[in-house]
Amino acid sequence: MVQTAEEPAQEALVTKSFTVFQDVELSFTENLIPTHIPVKQYDNQARKVRCRLYQNSVEYKVSKDTIVSYSATRPDGAVFQYSSETRPNLVFVDDGAVILTVTSFMTEVYGRFPIDIYLLSDEGDVIGSFSLVLTVARAAVMNGKIATLTYKHALNAAAKGILEFLITDDGYLVMRSDDKLGLAQGSVSSTIDKVAKDIEEGMVTSSINMDGHLVFTTWDELGLIFEMDDEGHLIVRYNEA
Repeated sequence: MVQTAEEPAQEALVTKSFTVFQDVELSFTENLIPTHIPVKQYDNQARKVRCRLYQNSVEYKVSKDTIVSYSATRPDGAVFQYSSETRPNLVFVDDGAVILTVTSFMTEVYGRFPIDIYLLSDEGDVIGSFSLVLTVARAAVMNGKIATLTYKHALNAAAKGILEFLITDDGYLVMRSDDKLGLAQGSVSSTIDKVAKDIEEGMVTSSINMDGHLVFTTWDELGLIFEMDDEGHLIVRYNEA
């Protein structure tokens, strides 16, 4: 069963965040076929798995103070491990069921692999364990940063990647940035194109105030500070956050 829960939007123009819950029933005592969890490559914390456990066909309610740890080895050999002690936002107990979050690290590499979940006491004793199989379907784009790119992420990447500012022979102020998004030359991204256009149009404007001072107005999202030194040279400060 797939259930969608929406959270209230923070701003009118911001897309609502949502979480997809997949409910599975697992047994401590019966030898059942492993449950497969289908996800898409580069999924990132939007999907949670709600595990209801059974012992001798009777539902087993997991105590709130039980430590839950889940781990696996990806097809590329990388290991991940998350615990309710250290990442309670990713794995926790709710109404007697174990809730696991599918992270971007888990879905970075496509393929199929088992995940082991352990219920532990404070002393580290294993109260019980069970397994799932995560099936990560290959994405059409192999660059995960581009596949899941949003306007906000692209803008933040451009701001964090600022290298320098130049003034061209024609007197234009130019910003050089390495956004590290890895869009190959000759490729197209409407998101990156939109960010580049907005930066070009909104990076900085200048005007003369009532006191006759030159005033620079800049786009807050870029984190730029424009100043003039004692000799009248333009100074641009960036990446100071």
